[in-house]
This record gives sequence, C-alpha cells and structure tokens, in this order.
Amino acid sequence: MVKFTELNYYNGITTLFLILLSFFLSISISISQITLGVLLLLLIIYIIDKKYNIIKNNIYFMLFFIYWISAVLSTFFGSEYVIVSKGLTSPWPMLIFFAAFYFVTEKNIKYVILAFAVGLFIMSISSFYYYFTLGQVDYRYFRSHSIVGPYMITAHLLSIGIVFLISIILTKIEKNKWFILFYIINILLACYALFLTATRMPLFVVAFITGLMFVIKLRWRGLILAIILFGIFISYMIFDPYMAGRFNNFFEEMKNPATSHGWRLFLWKNSLIILKEYPLFGIGDGAFEKLIIQLMPSNINLPMSHAHNSFVMHLVTYGLAGIIIFILFYGKILLDFLKNMFTSPYAFVGTSILIAYILEGFTENNFGLSLSSMQVMFILGLMLGIINKHNSTVKE
Repeated sequence: MVKFTELNYYNGITTLFLILLSFFLSISISISQITLGVLLLLLIIYIIDKKYNIIKNNIYFMLFFIYWISAVLSTFFGSEYVIVSKGLTSPWPMLIFFAAFYFVTEKNIKYVILAFAVGLFIMSISSFYYYFTLGQVDYRYFRSHSIVGPYMITAHLLSIGIVFLISIILTKIEKNKWFILFYIINILLACYALFLTATRMPLFVVAFITGLMFVIKLRWRGLILAIILFGIFISYMIFDPYMAGRFNNFFEEMKNPATSHGWRLFLWKNSLIILKEYPLFGIGDGAFEKLIIQLMPSNINLPMSHAHNSFVMHLVTYGLAGIIIFILFYGKILLDFLKNMFTSPYAFVGTSILIAYILEGFTENNFGLSLSSMQVMFILGLMLGIINKHNSTVKE
C-alpha cells in the first residue's frame, strides 16, 4: 500500500502551502494561522505514515511538548486571574517550526525565500503608506505602522526579515542575480521602513548582527562595511529629532518610571516580586496585567500588558519550570546550528536569526507576539530541516 507522503500531489500541496505561509507571515496573522492549520493537518498525516517515530526520535518534539505541559500546569496552578483557554492554546503557533522542518527541501527553499521576500516588500510599502498618509493627520501613526499592525510588531518583523535576506545573500544560498537584486532593493526599503518605526532595539540588533555577519563573511571588507553601517545608525540617532530624544539622558531616565527606560526596569523589578508568590509554575497566561497593575504607579499611563522582556515574561507566566524548558528548547536549536556552522550555510542563517531574536527579547516581549514568533520559528525550522535532510543523506 502506497503511503500518502509518497504521493506526488501530497508533496505538491505541502510545498504550495509552505510558500503561501512564507508569504503571509509578513501580511496577516489570521491568514498565516489558517495556512499553518492546513500544514499541521498534512503534518499529522506525515506523522501517521511514519508510524509516530518522529515524535519519539525528534528531541525538538519532546522539548516542545514538555514546554506545552508547563503552560498547562501554569493554567491550573497559576493565579486566580489566569485565562484558561489562552494557557491551553498559547504554544500552538510554535508548531510552525515542525511544519517547516519536515516539509522544506532544497528544491523548494528558493521559492519559499522568494515568497518571504515578496511579503516583506508589501509590508515595507504598506508602512510607507501609513507613515506618509495617515501619519500626517493622525498622531497614532507618527511611528510607522504596516499592514500587519502597529509599529512594534512591524519593527520586529522588519528586523528579522532584513537579517534573513542579508544572510541569504552573504551565504550565497541564492545565486539567481535577479532574485539577489530584488533582495537588495527589499533590504533597503525594509531598512528605511524600520527607521520610520523608530524602535531602538530592533534597529540596534539589525546594525549589530549585520555588522557581525559582514565581518565573519567578508573579513576586512566586512569590517569597513560594518563601520559604515554603525555610522549610519549613529547618525540617525543624532539627527532624527525623535530618536535623539529617545536616547537623550539614557542612563538618567532609568531612574524615572515615567520614561520608557525607567518603566521597563520598574516592570522587571515588580515582575520578580510577583514571581516570589508563584515560583514553580508562574501566574499563568493572561494574568500579568491584572497583577502588575497592583504594584505599578497609578498616575503613569504606560503599557502594562507584558513585561517588555521575553525572558522575564516567560519566567513570571510559566515559572521556573517553564523558563528552564523554554531555554532548553531554544538552546538545543542554537547548539545544532553551531555544530553545523562550518559545514552548512543554512546554519549561519539560522544562527544569525536566532541571536537577533534573543537580543530583541531582552527589551521587548517579541517571543509573546504570535506573528513575530511564528516568523522566527518558521525560518529556524526551514534551516534546521535542510541541515537535517543533508546530514541524513550523507550518513546514507
């Protein structure tokens, strides 16, 4: 009896939806989740055809399910404000990693990357529309929004997209000159769109990771490019009035909870106070704002929906049990990239993306943004999937 996974139309469908998902990740969270849902149904067929062996043999699956269990436990042992439905379902978008891991091939990866670039292009263009049209008449858009939402989610998606395409070019994964030209134009547009969002950490991460990639891949020429890049970044901080204001008296503002710097430090300090009451399994999903508002100044109107730090947020939400498995999951991914760093260009791409994602997490809850985390997990799954398939072929 022929298995479903051996049929041509099955492989064609998985490739089609992989490409669609790659495109929609920069366009719409709702359509991305629907597309992912189709891929997960196909993944279930794949798992059944493989007699469930991949669940037992894939360490990522094991770590992910333990992580999901920690989320469930935080729902039952968390605070009285926990949202049960959110706690039970919150990890599911991370399954995008496995869809990418098992369905990507070296034959379809170039089309998946191209679809991603087209989506990024549309997002960049949409951000110009919001900024130059709505931004002139509505104060809410003075920092560029995009088709996917407000400036913060836009900034996170743009920054990862920029790092991804630059790493693709530097590793020469794409050799078609027209695709490369499109990617370069795309990078320039996305960088300008990122400047318009005026978000500090994503801007810093793009400059830092890109500069580091230049030095590693291009040596002394890369060092020159990195210096030029940092010069542009610093010039923007100095000459753009809004950005200059955001970096003015940086350390002094940390003492003032009415500033974004001081507010973050105050959030982190009070988050750890909350953790003392729920150390093992945390407070549970959806409870953070209800609890933190009791400790924060009532006369300051700044956001309290999350801790503005992915690691603090995970620690408080899922407790010590959750943060440990969270670190193990991403640590295993990073370790596997580093092990293949000198043998696979895909490992270089994956490492660059993961480090950028981790760095941004220190000042923002980017791990808690569904579309942002889906985008990164999708790319990591793509890169590790190809590495895994290549290593399996070599062993055979």
